[in-house]
Amino acid sequence: MAVTKILILAANPKDTTPLRLDEEVREIRESLKLAKQRDDFEVHSVYAVRIKDLRRSLLEYEPQIVHFSGHGTGADGLALEDTTGRSKLVTAASLAGLFELFPDVECVVLNACYSVVQADAIAQHVGHVVGMTRAIGDDAAKQFSMGFYDGLGSGRGYAQAFKFGVSAIDLEGLPDGAVPRLISTDLPRLSTEVETPTDIETAPEPPASSAPKSAPASAPTQEAKLFISYKRDGDPDEALALQLVEALRANHEVFIDQQMPVGTRWKEQIAREIQQSDAVIVLLSARSVQSEMVELELSLAQEAASASSHHKPMILPVRVQYREPFQYPLSVTLDPINWAFWDGAEDTARLLAELEVALAGGALPVATAQAKEALLEPREQATLPPPKPSAQPRKRKKHSKQAQAPTQPLEQPEGTMDPESAFYVARDRIDSVALETIAQSGSQAGVTLTIKGPRQMGKSSLLLRTMAAARQAQKQVVFLDFQLFDQAALQDADEFYRQFCYCLTDELDLEDEVDQYWSRPVSNNQRCTRYVGRHVLKQIPGPIVLAMDEVERMFDTPFRNDFFSMLRSWHNQRAMKPLWKRLDLALVTSTEPYQLIADLNQSPFNVGQVLRLEDFTPEQVAALNEAHGEPFRVGEVQKLIGLLNGHPYLTRRALYLVASGRLEPGELFATAADERGPFGDHLRYHLFRMYDQRELVAGFCEVLKRRDCENERVFFRLNGAGIVM
Repeated sequence: MAVTKILILAANPKDTTPLRLDEEVREIRESLKLAKQRDDFEVHSVYAVRIKDLRRSLLEYEPQIVHFSGHGTGADGLALEDTTGRSKLVTAASLAGLFELFPDVECVVLNACYSVVQADAIAQHVGHVVGMTRAIGDDAAKQFSMGFYDGLGSGRGYAQAFKFGVSAIDLEGLPDGAVPRLISTDLPRLSTEVETPTDIETAPEPPASSAPKSAPASAPTQEAKLFISYKRDGDPDEALALQLVEALRANHEVFIDQQMPVGTRWKEQIAREIQQSDAVIVLLSARSVQSEMVELELSLAQEAASASSHHKPMILPVRVQYREPFQYPLSVTLDPINWAFWDGAEDTARLLAELEVALAGGALPVATAQAKEALLEPREQATLPPPKPSAQPRKRKKHSKQAQAPTQPLEQPEGTMDPESAFYVARDRIDSVALETIAQSGSQAGVTLTIKGPRQMGKSSLLLRTMAAARQAQKQVVFLDFQLFDQAALQDADEFYRQFCYCLTDELDLEDEVDQYWSRPVSNNQRCTRYVGRHVLKQIPGPIVLAMDEVERMFDTPFRNDFFSMLRSWHNQRAMKPLWKRLDLALVTSTEPYQLIADLNQSPFNVGQVLRLEDFTPEQVAALNEAHGEPFRVGEVQKLIGLLNGHPYLTRRALYLVASGRLEPGELFATAADERGPFGDHLRYHLFRMYDQRELVAGFCEVLKRRDCENERVFFRLNGAGIVM
């Protein structure tokens, strides 16, 4: 049998972080020395590798395996040494062109950080190539080498040896098991979403003989169409977004909203650009997570991906100096997927390399639950930036003897509020009724509760408080957010009802029997009712609260009447079947109920307890101002009420911006209506949503001109969106 030659190349330039490369080389030699097939391998090693050493070593030893140990910088290349011992980067294109000249090379191992970019290029000409998708620790790199060559030495193929290398990392309890990536022409390409330690991808097909073989390797990845979502006028959001655009345009087509010429139908272009993108890069800072437009663009990306057979665009979240947990609903989308992290200008080059890796089929670096938890934990290093101005309310000079200094940190005015939040404004009568209603014993009559009101009035926050009260009353709570049903389910009754029942099962940790009930030749309403009555309620001994948020998502579904009439039938069945008394219903909607269902006798919204949320009263605005440390003086509070009419979200936003020191009250009032003012993002969001709905635009214009809207249905659509009152 022919001897397999292994060439180990090591480079640790003097201007790079020291690595224990000699230990890695020694361990590789030891693994092969102890292997049962040790006589089948011949090892050669070259240190302090320069460009010419790389070429000459390949010519001299004619290896079948080339192993490189050292530093990688992602898209910029691998770090070899120049004549002075300092770094000299070798690009992916150059390496691919070199390995094209050595057809006997069977495997290349690039044991260097962010080297999957070079691996992808080399794989045009080599059957098996290993690269690292992100930074890898020194110990993990050494363990991978030991495991890889233990596998080869025992007679295993390259794919199995790769798995031994990954296993060696995991067995040592090191966190980098997902970093190595094998690209192989012998195996099918796996989805880029796979995050297991043994991801194996197929190299791109070799170029046709009529084209230069090195051409496909001229860029780290194939050209992709990218959309960058960020907070306009944010610091450092906008500056970083522009840097990414400039760098990524070298290899990709990149869209950012600043490039739209005057007169562009911007709503249509943004939607079109997202739908046509391969990836949406979302910059997530303390300010952008509050942006309604960023949330909207993320939602559009999700919808486009769910409707695409290729699941494009993929979402690439970048935390920008932001270590806080994502709040609902962003958490639903962003918590399950990988992140990148940027903390300052020194991280930009690394971030670009990580994005290129992800676009090449790799993964962003913050992948595991442990890595995410570590990132969210506050660090104690002296190099941390100073606390954000949002950390504690700014104290202004006292103007009232009764004014009290705030005792709690500020909260961003976004998303659903914690039931125990010090900034939650209780509408005394409404909150009391909701909590008392849901606390009633489920064995007596059952409860149906509807919370309605325009968008951003605090409905979901009240629902959370209601759910907490239900749990205190020893009720099990199932929470269903209708925002999480994708468009495909909302257009297909069979799929929607199946998902609805599965979610009930999953939330209650019951055995899934959806398929069994769907095999019966009855309507979806009957299947769902039987499933709840005969499977769910019989399995759970105590009362259950089914809490449903954002049910207006059903507005455009072809089966909304059927679904809501089913809920009404569940309410009615309590009078005839005691079992159904144990099921409470709590519904939240921003749309007038009569728009959701044609026959009000079949509606669940006009039975039980119905609560409507209104704007904050002057007293409630004053109390909220005090909770924020009184950033507005008495006269300014009155002016704020006149400007916003007590709108809950906008009032909280105004108080947050001034209390955190981002704006003075005078600045806020002066720029309130500006496109780039404190509420510009909110206004752009509504303009985006209304842009192509002529009926709503006409109704809105009518309200502005005449303070009236003749079409009641249009008025209630505008009212439900929180645009008019």
